[in-house]
Amino acid sequence: MTCTCYESIDIRCTMPKIAPLAFVSPLAIRSFQTIDLKINSEEHIRLDPDYFILLNKLFTNTTQHSLSITLRFQNFYSFHAETATFRNLFHSINTPYSRFIIELHPLKAKSIIFEPNTFDNLNVHELSIYADSLTSSFESIFNNTNILHLNIEGATVAHDPSLLSKFTGQIRSLKVTRMIDSVNSDEFPPFPVQSYTIEAHKMRKLNALSFSDYKQLTGLNIIQPDVSITPKVLNGLENLSSLRSISFDAERIADGALKHVKHIQTLILGSYLRMLDTESLNLLTSLKQLDVRYVQFSTLQANTSCALADYINRRRMLGLTVYLPNENIDCDCILVFLNTMVDDGEQLIRCQSTNNDRCLFSSCPIVSEYFNRKQIDHEIIQVNTPALLTPSIASPVVDFNEQDSPYYLDSKEERTTVSIIMEPSIYDEDETLPTTTSIPATTTTIIAPFLTDPEEPSKDFSTPLMKRLNFESKTFGSSNYLIVSWIPFAIIASCLFLTLLIAMISYIIYHQRHTVSFKLIPQTLPII
Repeated sequence: MTCTCYESIDIRCTMPKIAPLAFVSPLAIRSFQTIDLKINSEEHIRLDPDYFILLNKLFTNTTQHSLSITLRFQNFYSFHAETATFRNLFHSINTPYSRFIIELHPLKAKSIIFEPNTFDNLNVHELSIYADSLTSSFESIFNNTNILHLNIEGATVAHDPSLLSKFTGQIRSLKVTRMIDSVNSDEFPPFPVQSYTIEAHKMRKLNALSFSDYKQLTGLNIIQPDVSITPKVLNGLENLSSLRSISFDAERIADGALKHVKHIQTLILGSYLRMLDTESLNLLTSLKQLDVRYVQFSTLQANTSCALADYINRRRMLGLTVYLPNENIDCDCILVFLNTMVDDGEQLIRCQSTNNDRCLFSSCPIVSEYFNRKQIDHEIIQVNTPALLTPSIASPVVDFNEQDSPYYLDSKEERTTVSIIMEPSIYDEDETLPTTTSIPATTTTIIAPFLTDPEEPSKDFSTPLMKRLNFESKTFGSSNYLIVSWIPFAIIASCLFLTLLIAMISYIIYHQRHTVSFKLIPQTLPII
């Protein structure tokens, strides 16, 4: 046996022929997370009970990593696994997830035999078997097992109803995958499991009515069928009330086909999809999950991609969970639009610089409208600048008549004196005007940081911002008030009146001196 270790956690070994397993030295025992054993032997393989029990010693107890065993049997003429061949694998090993994979590639068909209770006392999270046949019945091979997920691919699995009363296996979910022409209850018999999923490749005909008694049939996967998915093909699936998930990897899903599965909760679409009746999607009123991770949006025909995007956009508001493709190398505009709903906009930023113009003129209205709106919002953000915030300064309150302001403070007031200087005006040199003397004026302002008094009793009926008027006089600590009376204004008015009167008298005298007088001369007759 030749073994190779990878990163001290994986070990891969190759055996040229079947031989008993044994450790050469106890010091060679190490702890691994993955064991991959390949047996390439052109002979008849016969495995004794507990043949692989020593593999348990290569595992480490862990609560953070999953453990896996993969056995690959290739180029053999026959394979015979006796009872308890795989017994107690992963026994007494702590792990959050254990996986056991068996791959059988014989040189001729139907050369694989599993005796009853081959997996006796096997407790594993996932068991996957890839073979063309199992020979024995399902109830005899997997009796006395505890398996969370059991996957059987390629093999025709027989069913023995007579062993149901003795079957003690605990299998939560079973998935049987086959390449088959007709899907019916004879090819996929009922098995004693809690959940049953049928996956058919290259199917031509589906007899859904034959599964009417299957209470545990919860999933149906139709992969690359040789026919289009039409209402006739899916007729009868509406009677399977336990059916919750369905998968289509077909080129065309015809109009009205999904009306037979409108009660499903999960819909999975594959990479071969080219055309889909989007009106039928609206009939899936119970749909909770839509998986389009494998759909090639760039290859969808007609308006399938646009209608699918519109459906996802509308239904996500109602709680629909959508699984989108992880990669978008070509920066498909519809995928960019859909990914903005679930990610942080990373794909939009990466694709916007190179494909923004193409997305603006997308043939899908919902996509072009979205990108045009994004461009307008971006232009508005660039044009608009933040408003300049300037602090507002309250104008001072000036008291001209030594009376209290109707709005006052109970706290100590802070007073500010403002001096107002009236400067003389400047006129031309030729004009003679009376000189105006600067008049110093002093005003006192009261700066009020607060307008309410927390200790004011409620009976004063004060408003939140000011107190009610109080007409009682108050005495302030300072007497520097500007006293303004009517006398200065009267003096100024008298001066103006006298100036006007003098100007009028001067005007009259001036005109009397410069006016020419004319005498009337009596007219006489002309001398002829």
